[in-house]
Amino acid sequence: MNNIYNTQAEQTILGAILLDKNIIHEVESLSSDVFYNEAHKVIFNRMLELHKKGVVIDIITLIDKLKFNDELEAIGGIAYLTSLSTIVPTTTNIKYYIKIVEELQQKRNIVQASYRLIEDIRRGEDINTSLNTFETVTDLKEKIITDSTLRSIMTNIFDDLNSGKKIDKLKTGIPVIDKCTNGIAKGELVTIGANSGVGKSALAIKIAINSFLKGKKVLIISREMTKEQVAERIILSYTGISKKKYEDRNFSDEDWQRIVKTMEAFSTDDIKIDDSISTIQGIKKELRSFKPDVLVVDYVQLLTPNSPKDSRERQVAELSRELKKITIDYGIIVLQLTQLAEKGTGNYRPHGESYTRESRAIYHDSNIVIYIHNVTEEKELVQAHNKTVFKEKGSLEDMKATLERFKESGTKFIELIVDKNRSGEVGSNYYWFKGADLGYYPVV
Repeated sequence: MNNIYNTQAEQTILGAILLDKNIIHEVESLSSDVFYNEAHKVIFNRMLELHKKGVVIDIITLIDKLKFNDELEAIGGIAYLTSLSTIVPTTTNIKYYIKIVEELQQKRNIVQASYRLIEDIRRGEDINTSLNTFETVTDLKEKIITDSTLRSIMTNIFDDLNSGKKIDKLKTGIPVIDKCTNGIAKGELVTIGANSGVGKSALAIKIAINSFLKGKKVLIISREMTKEQVAERIILSYTGISKKKYEDRNFSDEDWQRIVKTMEAFSTDDIKIDDSISTIQGIKKELRSFKPDVLVVDYVQLLTPNSPKDSRERQVAELSRELKKITIDYGIIVLQLTQLAEKGTGNYRPHGESYTRESRAIYHDSNIVIYIHNVTEEKELVQAHNKTVFKEKGSLEDMKATLERFKESGTKFIELIVDKNRSGEVGSNYYWFKGADLGYYPVV
């Protein structure tokens, strides 16, 4: 299986280090495991040890180091070390050879992981656990060799500041969220929590569509609705056509014009809706293929856990942690939706970690937590009356009468709550939520 290693590429890297003292800075972050040949692993490790001690790497210092460790004869002796520097055509293409050995290491990892997976299946091991291990080992995200010293990081930050380039943060299009967060950044996990029927899917879809309109690629993993249902809700949202009219197919000429215009606007390959993926492994596979900027998971408790024998709390916690890791590993925004925990009688305003259903880890893992609350309790109605234009327009009873009229038409009075925000403010505001068309309208 010589297609899983390249002896000449490995020799070229080692020879280049001997010829050019600056090459070591290009390869010092490499692991010796990128080398297939055991002798090459030993030579590279000794080179790194010399470099870390501030010793110039050349034939003489390397020979002394190998002799000291009683390894010189094992790697082929002085003759082999001398030959390494003579086979290097040029040191200018070192990155090309680094890429070769890294890709071949990935191939070897896949082969080894495949053998382990086959053996696990033969032994009757839990398939989800085995697949998760296989997925971790064979994750083929592009590796980027970077200098992680604080000096380098500070230099990069200064260059960004000096360029005047603004941080790429995604505005959601929802005023209260954008005011508190100033937008969502790559690497952030955003949790949207609500009870059934008050608009968590609608809010996530609205943010997803707004992301697309700003030039972002979006992947929606829907375990609560079919992909056709998600698409239909987008149509309703942007045409303003009622759900009843849509289901009855009772369209006017003007309705048809809006439908066609909306379909043309959203006939895109930059939004993908998948209602069949149910595992973290499946999500990662799709991420590598589709490469989105934003991932929406609707919702986390409906995903299939990796360890079915664990308690439900641990299962959900693991799913949430995996989604958080995805934000960092893939450099994207992840919106995870969650049902709220039941808190006995009463429709209490959610706040804090105890309201995320089945695991508090959902709250802890998140950079931003947004709760959607259907305002119905007397105390909360009083507060809402005092904070909104209802106070200017009439009494609390007048406000309740208005809420009842809106309720009859399928519109809820809700509070959007930014309950957690690691890098900004928290706050809330009141909205009308019209479930039929995904609409969130400020209370005016």
